[in-house]
Amino acid sequence: MDRKRVGILDIEKLIEVKRPVGPFVLIPKIDVILDFHPEKEIDEHELQEVIHSAIEDALREEITSIDSFGASIVKKLLKKTDTLKAEVKMEAEYVVYRHAPVSKQRTQETYKLISRAIGEEKCVKKMIGAEVVGINSCPCAQEGLEEYARRKLKNFSQRDIERIIRSIPIASHNQRNISTLLIEVPEKYNIEAEDLIEILEESMSSKVYEVLKREDEVEVVIKSHMNPNFVEDTVRKILIKVVQKYRDLPGESVVIARSESLESIHQHNAVAERVALLKELRREISSAST
Repeated sequence: MDRKRVGILDIEKLIEVKRPVGPFVLIPKIDVILDFHPEKEIDEHELQEVIHSAIEDALREEITSIDSFGASIVKKLLKKTDTLKAEVKMEAEYVVYRHAPVSKQRTQETYKLISRAIGEEKCVKKMIGAEVVGINSCPCAQEGLEEYARRKLKNFSQRDIERIIRSIPIASHNQRNISTLLIEVPEKYNIEAEDLIEILEESMSSKVYEVLKREDEVEVVIKSHMNPNFVEDTVRKILIKVVQKYRDLPGESVVIARSESLESIHQHNAVAERVALLKELRREISSAST
């Protein structure tokens, strides 16, 4: 159907999210897009007032998650306008305190929370997600360097070569990896941001830290090289962890996993993405394990 799409981008609002673990403050950037019939006459100033009014109304309610806040805005827009579809997208920086792996120095890490809400007539769907930066080490280059190491060790016995190869991390080229996970969730269902962040970080070769001492740097590099990943490996691990973690989510929930590695020895980047229903992923993982 031919539609006219209008809206406002990058609205910033301070919100307090109340969670069982305690409240936290976010300042999300909010994009609002409305679909109308192509012949509909749009008064731009009136539309802006309606959008801001819907957001202010949602701010007056208790906010338990960024995705429920987005869904609330969508519902109010559906009531206030004759829109065919209302879309609200939000992104916000989310700060978590971590400890470096060896020194245990306290660091402040910043992640990105993402939410999507779409409403048509009385049906509203919402998604919650996160974007995380970490490290991936290339398995292909590592295999080549292992072959190179074996040739250099040719004067040793085969037994000693195997002991040496198993005892030390084999070098590779590292890539800064940006991975994203979005999960469709029911109306009253809340997902903790830390759980999404953990799924993403544990699916990479290693997590990264803002502040590291020398011994921490060594630990991060060793872990990364002991756990090499292509982008498709990272996506696969993300999806497996989602299936294991969210056993009570409906099978019709949409899951989007994406991983992009910023290449260090190529002028291009590598990317992998999968969009699937949760029931499809459950079936695939169950079949693979039998």
